[in-house]
Amino acid sequence: MKELRWLGFGMVFLLAACTWSENIQDGQTAYNLKKYSLATELLQKEIDHAETPYDKGKIAYLIGESYAANNQYEQAGNWYYKASDYGYESIALLKYAYMLKAQEKYDDAIKAFDTYLQEEPYRRPEMTMEKNACAQAIDWMNRQENEYERDTYVENVGALNSSGADFYPVAYRNNTLVFTSSRSTSTGDKQDTWTGDKFYDLYIATSRGIGIFDQPELFTGPFNTPFNDGTPAFSPDFNELYFVRCGTDNRKTDDYCGLYMSEYLGDGAWSDPQILPFFIDSMNVGTPCLSPDGQTLFFAAMDPDGNGGADIYYSKKNDGGWDAAVNAGNVINTPGNEVFPSFDDKGNFYFASDGHPGMGGLDIFSASWKNGKFSNVRNMEYPINSGADDFGLMMIPASEIHSADTLSAGYFTSNRKGGKGDDDIYLFTKKKKKLPPPVFVLHGTISGKVYADSLDVNSPVIDTVPMAGASGILTHAGMDTPLAKWTVQDAGTFSIHVDSLTDYRVQGSMNGYFNHSENVTTRGIKGIAGDTMHVYVDVVLDKIPVATADKGAEIKLNNIYYDYNDSSLRAESFPELDKLVILLKENPDIHIQINAHTDARGKDSYNERLSRGRANSVVAYLVEKGIDSARLSAHGYGESSPSILSTDLVLPDSTIVPKGTQLTEAFINTYKKNKDNFEFLHQLNRRTTFNVTGSTIKIESEDKKDIEIDQKPEDFRDDTPKQD
Repeated sequence: MKELRWLGFGMVFLLAACTWSENIQDGQTAYNLKKYSLATELLQKEIDHAETPYDKGKIAYLIGESYAANNQYEQAGNWYYKASDYGYESIALLKYAYMLKAQEKYDDAIKAFDTYLQEEPYRRPEMTMEKNACAQAIDWMNRQENEYERDTYVENVGALNSSGADFYPVAYRNNTLVFTSSRSTSTGDKQDTWTGDKFYDLYIATSRGIGIFDQPELFTGPFNTPFNDGTPAFSPDFNELYFVRCGTDNRKTDDYCGLYMSEYLGDGAWSDPQILPFFIDSMNVGTPCLSPDGQTLFFAAMDPDGNGGADIYYSKKNDGGWDAAVNAGNVINTPGNEVFPSFDDKGNFYFASDGHPGMGGLDIFSASWKNGKFSNVRNMEYPINSGADDFGLMMIPASEIHSADTLSAGYFTSNRKGGKGDDDIYLFTKKKKKLPPPVFVLHGTISGKVYADSLDVNSPVIDTVPMAGASGILTHAGMDTPLAKWTVQDAGTFSIHVDSLTDYRVQGSMNGYFNHSENVTTRGIKGIAGDTMHVYVDVVLDKIPVATADKGAEIKLNNIYYDYNDSSLRAESFPELDKLVILLKENPDIHIQINAHTDARGKDSYNERLSRGRANSVVAYLVEKGIDSARLSAHGYGESSPSILSTDLVLPDSTIVPKGTQLTEAFINTYKKNKDNFEFLHQLNRRTTFNVTGSTIKIESEDKKDIEIDQKPEDFRDDTPKQD
């Protein structure tokens, strides 16, 4: 008899006839007779007696082949590697690479293919394809491990599987599946000497829902013999059954696998199966399926005139039976093996191949079939495919899927790790991808102020401009550890992904400008899963003034308030002083001097004492807020430095005082007849400023829009002559 195996590793494709046990004494004979379990045992006893390293390598290679024939990829790979170490032919190294691929050790497989190329450089195109397939497999697996990219879920259908091989489910009437199995209850008392299991029979199981089945039973009819029967295909009305049969008890003939057909006679009865003579008797044929209209029969065959390995063929039904078989063409068929064709209810075609680029072993592919031609061959990807053999896809009709979240589902066969037996039936469901939570993107600008007088930072701000080259730092609010650092480009803008429900601080810095920060939060911003939520922040920097020969470097802020004739700070001053605290913390290298000024009323000595007290009050407040006292000093100027207007000033009676006017006592006295104007001008001189130590920079509280009139008591008189 003759056995046939379409792959050097993987499952039996039901194109194999049986071989009776012989009195085998050596490993080579066991291997030749495809008694692979026995071959591994005998060959391992013989390897130590081999005379040369090459002979040891040849035996190691045969051991690897025997393990691979029974899907024991790790053991096979170890022996292929030993064969290569012994100096056996380069094929051992190539088979080692394939075993790594079958174990999904894709990075190691890529290295092994590269090593093989050093010995066989003429095979670079083929090995490049293999390496690219490994890289693609890694990408597919990584994508499915991402919870927001994953869309396919696979589970073992335990109710259908046994410790033997269970594979190739097809739909039958009344919510049942018919599949092939070598479980212990199969017909006959013989075992397949290749696999050690019973020979294959057809089984049927009733479905109680997707993935839920009753206990399988033998499929009743004239199908199951003591030898291999399996891989069924039903006509659309279920009145015709096509299946594969291999083997007899005739020890004097080679039994090839052939296609058989049986007709349903009613009341559970079927006609005796008749062989379909598509090819000569000495060719193996198997894995049939019918087109959705029942008019075309597809199957696999090992024709020496084919593309190589097993090819898919088809035959069209005619009045007298079937036309001659036609090779499906090189869009589908490759020098490798193409087997297990099937269709879904929409007419899409599926098949298994180890010749098209895949993850290892057989992969399942989809294709379009139209007008007798195939196109759009596509790998079904991980996790439907794996490094092992994956084949025999049966799609579940959309009308049977009642979950709104499930896009498609089906059953397939695989000998991947984790199964109950050699080949197991699995269920896959393709679902809508889980939408990620909303993505929050912080957009912003870092810009600098543009002043009406470019040399006077106290002149009106007329614009802001992007600060190309400015630096940005993102931190959590109230913390100093940077989450991100960047340099803005010409547009002055930036965009950063941030988290939801979080408070942030964005600090900008640029040479010639004070550092400045703005707080921004994503709290309270609700988004729908999958959405991108945009949050905005603008950081505007103040220019550090540079003193010139005719102009000091001063900056004016809002007023600092005191009670009349008192050095104590009023509560209204705290917000502005807190800004100063922030400025000092954001610019930790600067030291400042606090300067307080009074108006011209009262004695000079008194005003100096009062101003010193007020300056010291500011210093005390800053120290209380955490500013190092070593960075601070205080000075009281009394009335000696009248304010100079940086802009035109509108008095309470709408009189305009021009920019540049110095508010001397003599000038203010010209407004004595208008009490509101008089007090308003004196208030402008009662101010607090600060200098950056070592320069003439001053930040001064003099913004007319925010000046609060500090009214003197009604009985106040200040007729005291001026004296020191």
